Amino acid sequence: MNFRIERKGQGVTKSLGLWAGLLLAAPAHAAPALMPLPQSVTLNGDKMLAIAGPLRADMRGCGDATPLDRAAARLNRDVFKHTGLILDAKTPVAVSVTCRDATGGVDAGEAYRLTVGASGIAIDADGPTGVLRAFATVRQLVGLSPLGIEIPHQTIGDAPRFGWRGVMLDTARQFISVATIKRQIDAMERLKLNTLHLHLSDDQGFRVESLRYPKLNAGGEYYRQAEIRDLVAYAADRGIRIIPEFDVPGHSRAIVEAYPEVGSVSKTLFLGQPEMALNPASDATYRFLERLFGEMAPLFPDPHFHIGGDEVSKTVWADDAGMKALMAREKLADYKAVEAHFLRRAAAIVRRLGKTMIGWEEVTGAGLPKDTIVQAWQTSNAMADATATGHRTIMSAGYYLNLLMPADYGYGIDPAATSAAGLTPEHAKMLRGLSPLLANFVTDALVDFPHAALSPEQEKLLIGAEAPLWGEIAPDQLIDHHLWPRAAALAERFWSPATVTDKADMYRRLAVVAEQLTVSGLDDRANQQRIAARIAPNDSGAVANLLAVTGPVRNMAHDHRIKAMLAGKRFVQPLNALADAAPVDSLVARRFADDAARYAGGERALAGALKAQLADWRDNDARFQEVAAGNRMLEAARPTSELIAALACAGLDAVDAVEAGRKLSPAEVDAANKLLARLEQEEAASWRPFDAFIRPQPAADLIVKIGPGVRTLVDAAAAK
Repeated sequence: MNFRIERKGQGVTKSLGLWAGLLLAAPAHAAPALMPLPQSVTLNGDKMLAIAGPLRADMRGCGDATPLDRAAARLNRDVFKHTGLILDAKTPVAVSVTCRDATGGVDAGEAYRLTVGASGIAIDADGPTGVLRAFATVRQLVGLSPLGIEIPHQTIGDAPRFGWRGVMLDTARQFISVATIKRQIDAMERLKLNTLHLHLSDDQGFRVESLRYPKLNAGGEYYRQAEIRDLVAYAADRGIRIIPEFDVPGHSRAIVEAYPEVGSVSKTLFLGQPEMALNPASDATYRFLERLFGEMAPLFPDPHFHIGGDEVSKTVWADDAGMKALMAREKLADYKAVEAHFLRRAAAIVRRLGKTMIGWEEVTGAGLPKDTIVQAWQTSNAMADATATGHRTIMSAGYYLNLLMPADYGYGIDPAATSAAGLTPEHAKMLRGLSPLLANFVTDALVDFPHAALSPEQEKLLIGAEAPLWGEIAPDQLIDHHLWPRAAALAERFWSPATVTDKADMYRRLAVVAEQLTVSGLDDRANQQRIAARIAPNDSGAVANLLAVTGPVRNMAHDHRIKAMLAGKRFVQPLNALADAAPVDSLVARRFADDAARYAGGERALAGALKAQLADWRDNDARFQEVAAGNRMLEAARPTSELIAALACAGLDAVDAVEAGRKLSPAEVDAANKLLARLEQEEAASWRPFDAFIRPQPAADLIVKIGPGVRTLVDAAAAK
């Protein structure tokens, strides 16, 4: 796959990453930030298409034009949101749209060719869905341009690498409103994501209205069937499928408590409660699933149906006499074989409903039909093993957004890599040696062992990737904040060629895309401001300044329920603290680091801006300390604010030294290095899985993010 940008007629070929960087150095009104990066961009000379009127699309060969007319209307509304310009209806800009095939689907006909020229915009798409993907590119070409819209003459050739590009939302642990889900669907359309996987049942609740089994919805929030149909239609209009997941036989406390006749209850306690799962030995269980799935499946017209199949307790069936009879009758050697027996019968139910079953990676060895799709979630090995057994596979290992890893972490994991996500064998060995409890948790399923590269046959079975956002620390008000803009970086990983790997360039473009998403309607910043105002109504600005340059601890270190669980206690964690509002990626800190690097590289004109920024961080400490005094929600972060101020002072000293043409003294360098070493230690404390539970975490669960920029300035001044 040739990934390139060319300037037509000059014989020059440049990498698209370099081209994007050059554009981003231009004024904002002339700086589109394409994400995902397309396969190729050819600049056709130096001319620009000025857009003074609305975009007027003319559809040919696309079948029923009504959905695309609605898409064109959304495009024009977004152009207004991005620009604030009142465009002249008398001078519309022609958008000529041609579909090579009027049929297609969510992952069919997505390729397109987009040409911007003197006469307007031309889109040649493989199908109607390709038109939606081209419209997403047009949005980004328009950019945030309140001074007027000009788009360079160019030709873009584009097609996705993978047909399955998704995110997963957990509506079971924390109910998510329809309005919030629709905002995510809108953002997904803009980033060319095409699959929304909804985790709709778990121990905490069953979230879809059941008319056949109404007790499933007693006492909990749920979606009316009419709301589900509306969501499905809303997503389909934007080229997005919705995949339902009803998790069985484990993760099913909500079902068993509502209908105990289909469940098994163990004497083993977990968090003070008996373990529960569906009962594989009872025919009543399968009749129940036949009717329940039969009611749910028609609500979701997509041919895929997810039944979970993961994390079934080893002891949940141990006290059930009927299970022993089942094992003897069916010659099942152990409880893993019992689970496989259940999964085969559940798969037959799904097949009779005309659906293709999806299950988490634990279903791989259950002897399921080859058309069963496996979702790998723990390691890259799981993806390699599932494809090796002939199963189509979705890669999710490494893309768990609820682990709060920065965007470049998942961006650096290729879906097709066979050894990229999971514990290293060395790390696993170290953890197991610390305590018998950890040894019990750190199973081989979590370890990423060296594997050979995928064969060509296996590559064909890897249908795509999906980024889950589990709900333990992601309530409704934080969905926008936790999902974006990191999901935009993963959208590029799932769409663009495998050769697109420049993390620095990704972050340059991500900063612009994040602004576009917020302007388009996400509530990410609004919700952060609400949390700051709620905590400190007398000076939320001081809190906002601190949050802008901090991030939450990683790998479930902020999930305090886990430590309580290990201590045998139950704990309900309010998700309204500073660490809940802090951005996972501080784009402010990254921009500061970039400016510091440019300054150290010789751009001395940046000194004033750097000093102003550092002085603002230094001076914010006095404001924060005043508002934090006696405020239980802020007290824990007082050391964090002091650390930011100390780092800012070190950065100011470094810039002053460079400007004065002198070196920092050894004492100054030593003091700065001690501060920076503390930051590195706090960052590392939660970087790897399980480390969060054996290493002390920073104050208020907050990691200060300005270290790399300050390090650059100190090093420059020390070498003067």
